[in-house]
Amino acid sequence: MIDALVFPDTREVLFDLIDGAQHLGKPVRVVYQLPADSYGALKGPFPLALVYSGGGTRGFVDQVDRATIELYAPGQQAVSTLVSISASIIGTDIDTPSGFIDSIEADITSADVPYQSDTLNKAVATFLVTSRPI
Repeated sequence: MIDALVFPDTREVLFDLIDGAQHLGKPVRVVYQLPADSYGALKGPFPLALVYSGGGTRGFVDQVDRATIELYAPGQQAVSTLVSISASIIGTDIDTPSGFIDSIEADITSADVPYQSDTLNKAVATFLVTSRPI
């Protein structure tokens, strides 16, 4: 029988690092699915961060996951908040309740992207999250 390698869950690690943290004077709420009202409109409070993982690569000793953060907030606050979040999570030797991460680095830097709303903007950034088995 072969023992499977178990790595920290990238989404949970990012949740631990971001959810409830103050950025630009406001707490950021992290979700795995966007909350919507009965009309399908995005529900606040904002800023709201959607975190998801898009796969990655596994080496002999470590695994590198590609994680994306989409940030929803009014106006320029979206990209500014995501830049602040990026600065706070990028680094090495990161210990969270969900596991230890060797490093988080930017893959695609924070940028405004089109979003269909008169009041909200959307910013997106992608990160490379490197971890070893638990």
